[in-house]
Parts: sequence; C-alpha cells; structure tokens
Amino acid sequence: MTAPNLLSINNLQVHFPSENGNIEALRGISFSLKKGETLGIVGESGSGKSITALSILGLLPPTANLTNGEIFFQKKDGELADLAKLQQPDFQKIRGNEIAMIFQEPMTSLNPIFRCGEQVAEAIWIADCGLRIAEQERRKMAAEAVKSQVLHLF
Repeated sequence: MTAPNLLSINNLQVHFPSENGNIEALRGISFSLKKGETLGIVGESGSGKSITALSILGLLPPTANLTNGEIFFQKKDGELADLAKLQQPDFQKIRGNEIAMIFQEPMTSLNPIFRCGEQVAEAIWIADCGLRIAEQERRKMAAEAVKSQVLHLF
C-alpha cells in the first residue's frame, strides 16, 4: 500500500490582468509529493517558480487570479484540504503550523530593525493559535530554534 500524497497540485493556472489582456503566469502545473519526499523546481527567472509556491500558501498578490486548478494538502489530522479554495481565516490556522515556506532572500524575510530572535518569537506568537504561550516561553522557544539551526552550520 502506498502512502497518500501530502501535497497534490492539479492543473494549476494563474493569470494577471494587464492593459493588453490576461498574462498567463502558470498554465497547467501539476505535481505531487508524499511525506518525506523532496521536490526541486528549476527554471529561469519569470518561469513561475515563486507564483507556484505563493499559490500553495495562499499568498498570491491581490492582482493575481487563480483561474483553475486544485491544491490538495493532507493536514496533520488527516483531513484533505483544497488550498485553492480555502478562505484566509482557515488558511491562517494551517499556514506556519502545518505548511510554510522559507523565503530565499533574508533581506526580504527579516526586518533589520529588529533582532532575529524577536522575529522568531513573533512567528511563534502568530502561530500560537490561541494556546496563549507566555512571552518568556516564546523567547525560550525562539532561542532553542535559532540555536538548533546555528548548530547545523558547523
């Protein structure tokens, strides 16, 4: 028996309106991943890699139109969610807790005005989902997360 897909994308299409009509950013993207698998998406600049990832996470810019396709994600509780149809309040419950993206450029991901640890603690607070973790505990969790990643560098 094979494991169910953790993520399945079927015929994903995204358009951006322009003065000259719609610009097709994605056309017919399909792939699937099982738990523990890794997928690398390679392509030249403008080929749709970022738009694909942003579509999965429900983070498309307001001007984008997801015009077709399904994005099925197997949640931790076993429920299969179509992320292409999920409303933002429901998305916020799983984004960061069950599915996330690590952005490539740290200068666009981290705010240089705040310490990295503060930003990690803020992410824990946002992902808290009502657990009401105390600030001191969030700071401790952030320090442990950063420490574990720094140790992987050496």
